[in-house]
Amino acid sequence: AGGLSPVTRVVELLQNLGKKIEEEVKAEENLFENFECWAKSVVSQKTASNTAATSRKESLTTYVADLDAGRIELTSERVDLEKEIEGLREDIEQAEGLRAKEKADFEAAKAEMQQAITALGKAVDVMDAGAKPASLLRLRSNINGQLGDSIQAREADAQGLTLVLEIARNSLSKADAMFLQRVLTAEVPVKDWKKLNRKADFKEKYVARSGDIQKTLTGLLEQFKSSLGDATAKEKKGAELHEKLMGAKGDQKSKAEGALSAMEVEGAARGLSKSEAQGENEALGKQIESDAKYLKDTQSALATKTEEWKDRKQIRTDEIAAIGKAISILYSDDARDVMKKSLKSQGYSLVQDKRRSASIHAVKVQTGAGGRFDKVIESIDKMVVALKAEEGSDLTRKEGCESARAEDTRSGILLARAMDELS
Repeated sequence: AGGLSPVTRVVELLQNLGKKIEEEVKAEENLFENFECWAKSVVSQKTASNTAATSRKESLTTYVADLDAGRIELTSERVDLEKEIEGLREDIEQAEGLRAKEKADFEAAKAEMQQAITALGKAVDVMDAGAKPASLLRLRSNINGQLGDSIQAREADAQGLTLVLEIARNSLSKADAMFLQRVLTAEVPVKDWKKLNRKADFKEKYVARSGDIQKTLTGLLEQFKSSLGDATAKEKKGAELHEKLMGAKGDQKSKAEGALSAMEVEGAARGLSKSEAQGENEALGKQIESDAKYLKDTQSALATKTEEWKDRKQIRTDEIAAIGKAISILYSDDARDVMKKSLKSQGYSLVQDKRRSASIHAVKVQTGAGGRFDKVIESIDKMVVALKAEEGSDLTRKEGCESARAEDTRSGILLARAMDELS
């Protein structure tokens, strides 16, 4: 290093400075590119997330409005209640129809049984009257006495007697049934003189047969009365059960209709969902506002950093160009001539200093030195100061060496002379 000329050392200094600046430029460029990549990524992500959040916020606003307007139902409560009410209505209609049919059947059966009871009662009375000793004319008179006076009454009695005969046929023998028919209708058989000339024991047979038939008719009468009582009791019980059923179904239907009107389950679900939607909507609004501010700040910072990097890059480029220009000037013929003349002289006069200063000033002028190249100029100035210090040190060392050499020469001469004298 001691053998290098001052110019070479200055050039090396400038070259190292240029390399350092290039490394710093590369590092700064990497930092800017990383920042730019991050900023663009943030802008892209925040823009996309804000777009999605805005869309979601609009959907939630519409959803809340639909909930308030009742256009959206969250549960199946309405459908279930309407289905339940419809089922209850059908059950009630079906039960009412069945009850009406049962009542109509009962009334028809009751009318028939009452008609049968009335007819059987009259038949028993007729048979009872017939069991007493009497002529056929009196029996006919008794039968006519049991019948009504009006045509309608006689028709009803005739139907009653026919009904008695139909009922009796299932409980009497064919002969007894025929006998009963003749008795009830006061039918006079065709005269059979052969039978009439016989012993008159038919009255005894009539009384015996009449008693059996009367007993049968009386049993049938009691059976019909019992059946009518059972049917009446059953009808009453059926009516009571129907009333209870209708009451229960009516209460159930009223409750279902009240629940349908209140829609408590749906209202609770709707309130909860609305609260959650409003909460999310509010949070999205804050998020969008925050992200929009962050996005704006990031875009602003990116724009600022981009301009700053553009200026910084230009400055660093100019610095590198200035260093290259300075090196080319120092390597120029004029600079070499100045340095050679300076080195040839043993003295360091003011003129030499002025020439060196002029050389440095030329570098400043040709590189367009200004505020952007203060560091380069400062480094050169420091190098000049160092060179001057080294020059002073070298001069002192040189003068010391020359003085020592002169003293050694003088001592040698004196020693040679002394040796010559001795010889």
